[in-house]
Amino acid sequence: MKSKIGSWFWRVGIVAIFFLLIQVPPMAVSIANRQPNNQQLAVILSVIFVLIFLFIISCARRVYRKYNQFGNSGKIDGRLILAGYIALLLGMAFFGYLNQAIFHQTETANNEIIKQLLDHNRLITIVFVASSFTLTPVAEELIFRGILTNLFFKRDALWSKMVLSGLVFSLAHTSSNIISFLLYCFIGMVLTYVYRQSGSLKNSIMVHAINNLVAMSMMLISLN
Repeated sequence: MKSKIGSWFWRVGIVAIFFLLIQVPPMAVSIANRQPNNQQLAVILSVIFVLIFLFIISCARRVYRKYNQFGNSGKIDGRLILAGYIALLLGMAFFGYLNQAIFHQTETANNEIIKQLLDHNRLITIVFVASSFTLTPVAEELIFRGILTNLFFKRDALWSKMVLSGLVFSLAHTSSNIISFLLYCFIGMVLTYVYRQSGSLKNSIMVHAINNLVAMSMMLISLN
């Protein structure tokens, strides 16, 4: 009994560490934006930003490989990627409508924060935008799908893994109301479904990357 409890706390601890680590990179962007005209600081913090992400990805990959329930199975599935992205679009449209109808918000609090990080320093903006559909999807999928879903519940479990991953993923994104929280929970659940159905993180990473690329492009257009 004690060993099971110790194992549970160990797994929770692993997830908690990565949960906190993934919150660190945006801090470098925030610090740089306080002095938008300091190009030397922007360069230094851009390098730090990328290095932190690479460190997180490297550590997460090691943990993921150790606990991966699928082994090396699973290939890239174009149809599943397309279906996953369409599901995200429909879900975001639905929750976006509810958010506007009930809380009169056209953007989630998380998106508002992201917008505030943009358009201060050109270099920082470029690095942050590029990372949103390259480094971020890889890191977050390794943590919230690869590590989290493999550490808890048996391999054949689907809904329990989807719900857990959705909830924790949503907690990692700023929400100002229950609708925006459910939106990110839904996104996490869809990405988990894509991963578990294919057995490969490459598919959920692709869906995540496409979604972030489109969302970031729309944000940049709205700023101009």
